[in-house]
Amino acid sequence: MPLDYLLPYKDKVDLDFLSQLKSDCDTWIDRKSNSDLKALLKSLPEVEGHATDLGVDAVVIGNPSEITPQLKDQYIQAAKALIPWRKGPFNFYGEYIDAEWRSDFKWNRLKDHVDDLEGKTVLDIGCNNGYFLFRMAHQNPELLLGIDPVIQCETQFKFLQHFAKVPNLHFEMFGVEHINSFKEMFDVIFSMGIIYHHRHPLEQLINIRNALKPGGQAIIETIGIPGDESYALFPEDRYAKMRNVFFVPTLSCFINWLKKAKFIDVEVVAATPLTFEEQRLTDWCPPPSQSLEDFLDPNDLTKTIEGHPAPMRFCLKARKKPAQNANQNN
Repeated sequence: MPLDYLLPYKDKVDLDFLSQLKSDCDTWIDRKSNSDLKALLKSLPEVEGHATDLGVDAVVIGNPSEITPQLKDQYIQAAKALIPWRKGPFNFYGEYIDAEWRSDFKWNRLKDHVDDLEGKTVLDIGCNNGYFLFRMAHQNPELLLGIDPVIQCETQFKFLQHFAKVPNLHFEMFGVEHINSFKEMFDVIFSMGIIYHHRHPLEQLINIRNALKPGGQAIIETIGIPGDESYALFPEDRYAKMRNVFFVPTLSCFINWLKKAKFIDVEVVAATPLTFEEQRLTDWCPPPSQSLEDFLDPNDLTKTIEGHPAPMRFCLKARKKPAQNANQNN
């Protein structure tokens, strides 16, 4: 069975549906357009697990002293073949993978607000290459599952995990629309930078709540706009050059979304402007890729290139009602 690691949770998962979905997703790597990614993964040598330190800002995978300079060069050239790297940083056999996003900035803003993850089941929606999953792994969760329906993200994750071999860490190319295949399974769910890419933010939040165990915690992050009133921008066409942006809320609107979705204990973790220090082009995410500087009006950095309010980042934490209250006010 392709999802054997979910068998212990079979009463909380639609295994038949997800197994068929995984079988379909696993064929994506065979498409002609992905032949280079498939060849790269097949060419990786067998190695011992070398996850040296997962609890630091630049996740350390591999010790260069354990391998020959020739092997180190081979590994790093393989990593460079997977450019662009959007999330990081990683220290890969002594090479600093400086991704577009300094994801450690975001993690450091929220890490003290996250429940203790030891022995817990955790879902990261839209996990990209798994940077946050690797950061969580040193707490020894029972299960870490990341989902993201992007073949480049899966390939970068498989590349890193090939060397790290972190137990109980899994990646599937499932989308946010598949969260409703899980019922009261996860202790903690992360959704960071996903909700504004979809048409139905409340439905997404309700599905996240349903996938949480009673009393479970959600960490939800979004781009947002300034303003004291509860409203959301709905761009006619693009927002910061992105077509797939729908509702961009003010902070109070975002808080109200979680309350409308029946979360309790809603708290603001962070409300910060985006900066060129946190999101920018690097040697590991070079042109023709674009980043924040390309998305803003060069003559007025408070506006996007289209004239909308420039994005902020809002991060909230919230909780599903404990079991004794779970059937009230639903």
